[in-house]
Amino acid sequence: MAEYKERVKEKKTELMRLTKDFSQAYLNEEYDEIIEKLINKMARKREVPFVAGKIEIWAAAVIHALGTINFLFDKQSQPYATVDDINTFFNTKKSTTGQKSKKIRDMFKMSYFDNEFATASIQDNNPFDTWTMINDFFAPRDPVKEEEQDELVMIDEMEVVAAQIIAGKELNIEKLYMKNDLIEMLGVTHERQQLFYNYLFQHMSFPFPAVYEEEVGPLQLAGTEVTCVGLDQKMKVDEFYGILVECRDGKKKTILPLADIIVDKNNENSKFIEIYSEWLWVYS
Repeated sequence: MAEYKERVKEKKTELMRLTKDFSQAYLNEEYDEIIEKLINKMARKREVPFVAGKIEIWAAAVIHALGTINFLFDKQSQPYATVDDINTFFNTKKSTTGQKSKKIRDMFKMSYFDNEFATASIQDNNPFDTWTMINDFFAPRDPVKEEEQDELVMIDEMEVVAAQIIAGKELNIEKLYMKNDLIEMLGVTHERQQLFYNYLFQHMSFPFPAVYEEEVGPLQLAGTEVTCVGLDQKMKVDEFYGILVECRDGKKKTILPLADIIVDKNNENSKFIEIYSEWLWVYS
């Protein structure tokens, strides 16, 4: 656990440095504040997202996520920068940055004129003071129901499946749900990880090929091809890494976090791993 916390600290420091370097080149102090706020909040997640993967991609995604909701890419906005500016600065790909950015925005339910992650200037010049955002659409603000409206969110397939597995409840993907109710129902706990483990144990098929990425040097990742032979039946669920899977690297046995392995989309287990990983990510 101490080793994991030290790794989070090192990654967080590097992420702060990279994003602040971009901010110094293109942004301003208002962005510095929300960048720091977002990274600190990410670092408090049970599964810290930026521990795995290239830190430059996470830095680009943080800037992209905050820029998206603060109109950074609008030429009429000040400061102004382009998506290409971000990807050139961090040497990242547009598609990868966009995907990670969306995960961050989904994770923290970020939207335009966000009370938590909008810059001070955006908040001061909000033309919709008498309106509120519900699922990325503007609606008239009802002072009596304002608090309730702000908590209404849409769900996707992950919530539907997770609710069935860990709560035995049927959710309707076409309905809106109170965010706090979803967190109470789906929030990650050790007991719910065990329920997910039992479900995956019954439904996943083994063996199957996968790739596991690990750090081999400062900001350097290497992908190792492994064969997953079954969910770990000894420890099953780790406090920090979640459900564990037993894999083989040649003749060598290794235990890996299920959420960290990469599986071909055509593999029948891909959907199970994707839903579990997204649940662990969003509700930790």
